Amino acid sequence: MNYFRQRVVAVLLISLAGGCATQPGISSKNIDALVTKAMQEFSVPGVAVGVVKDGVVVHAAGYGVRELGLADPVDLQTMFRIASTTKAITTASLAILVDEGKLSWDDKVVDYIPEFALYDPWVTKEFTVADLLTHRSGLEGGAGDLMLWPKPNEFTRADLIKGLSYFKPESAFRTEYAYDNLLYIVAGELVPATTGMAWSDFVDQNIFGKLGTSRCFAGQIPQQEMQNLAAPHAIIDDELRVVERNRTRAEVDVAAAAGGVRCSLDDMLKWTRLQLARGALPDGSRVFSAEQSRIMWSPQTIQSVSAEEYERDRTHFKAYALGWRLADVEGYKQVAHTGSYTGFRSTVILVPELYLGVVIMLNASANAARGAIAQGIVKPYLGVHDADWIEYFSREDEPAIDAVLEEEPEEIDFRNGSVDASLANYVGLYRDPWFGDVSIEIIDGDLWFVSEKSPKMKGQLWPYEGHTFYAYWADQTLEADAFVTFEVDATGNSLRMDVKQVSEEADWDFTDLDLPRVMDE
Repeated sequence: MNYFRQRVVAVLLISLAGGCATQPGISSKNIDALVTKAMQEFSVPGVAVGVVKDGVVVHAAGYGVRELGLADPVDLQTMFRIASTTKAITTASLAILVDEGKLSWDDKVVDYIPEFALYDPWVTKEFTVADLLTHRSGLEGGAGDLMLWPKPNEFTRADLIKGLSYFKPESAFRTEYAYDNLLYIVAGELVPATTGMAWSDFVDQNIFGKLGTSRCFAGQIPQQEMQNLAAPHAIIDDELRVVERNRTRAEVDVAAAAGGVRCSLDDMLKWTRLQLARGALPDGSRVFSAEQSRIMWSPQTIQSVSAEEYERDRTHFKAYALGWRLADVEGYKQVAHTGSYTGFRSTVILVPELYLGVVIMLNASANAARGAIAQGIVKPYLGVHDADWIEYFSREDEPAIDAVLEEEPEEIDFRNGSVDASLANYVGLYRDPWFGDVSIEIIDGDLWFVSEKSPKMKGQLWPYEGHTFYAYWADQTLEADAFVTFEVDATGNSLRMDVKQVSEEADWDFTDLDLPRVMDE
């Protein structure tokens, strides 16, 4: 069976018998069945799904429960963390400033934020507002994310901006795509630099306020709205569990402009309708101009297309725009973005030619469920009706054996390893210029890794081999298995340590850490 498609000609065909072709679209009944099956297949407690067509909400529903073990249902007002789908909102906030003449996409960042600096002084000087939004900085993908997550931690926005100067580029400026979060936080700081308002307050007033939302917040959530909240879930040690550290908080997150908006389905559909209307509100007033909509949906950073994407979606081009991903899918331009935060998944998909918008929010780290539901809803509108997306993404969801080790981590008994020096030889203070201090301590006879500014990065170091340990984090919801290797002198005393993720599939990347031992303290 071909799980990708059975192509349907998108015109009305009248046969001699009076038959007609399958009409584009999907019924609410079929969406209900699709979502229910995906939740069962991929262990998702709750989902919210909405569809906008021709300016009208044609489907909006909550499924399942807000929190595993409780009966409270997901509904249209349940608030989710929408993660990186926030990036389009950040871009829209800057588009408003461009419309007002307070900013230009080609303006230099240092003209507004003098303390902004990257590793290369020339790149710093040439870096524009648009560069902040298009993932073409030359930095390694995810550079500095350890200052953002896991929460809670002690890093400030000033720390994030200062830390950028320590990251060596991986590629030449404006030549390659590499996903980045820190630069979106810098982009958010352009708002107070030009208006005197915090980014979060500006968004709540100038975007959500004009949309008339009641359950969508970039800034502080009023106490009376801290109810009907989706809880985050992830599969930890083969068990679906609540990720307590990522519950929705009332406070504004340091990383708000990169992924901190919290929103209900009802209000996300208002945002989706605004996008499809090119910035226009139902009363004819505007949040941003049609020209800025065009610019935000214009390709900026070209991305490669895989053989699978071509086969599955007939995609010929992909690009990152300003806060959105672009691709041609089944002959239509698709404008979309996903959001991924441990315990939450979301996506917003727009097909402007069809005036179609789809919003999906899940309270679980379930990429496969998100993909299956998205494809199962969008593809029928594009004329592709017979494809089993649950089956397709079930195969995609199988763990990839692409580890740093030849053996899979679960096959290695880290508890029975040994190292080449006394544990006391590794004890000491280690300091990274952007991540701060890490102390290696002996606690109850065992070696421990303890981060000063990121308290969740604390774990026991199990001896492995040579001078390498396996970091077993106290909070296993981090999903950040790592090896810690010490460089030692001739006497076996540690000089520095290197941290590396165990698997290429891990959510965390420690590449940018530089942790020499502090010898004079």
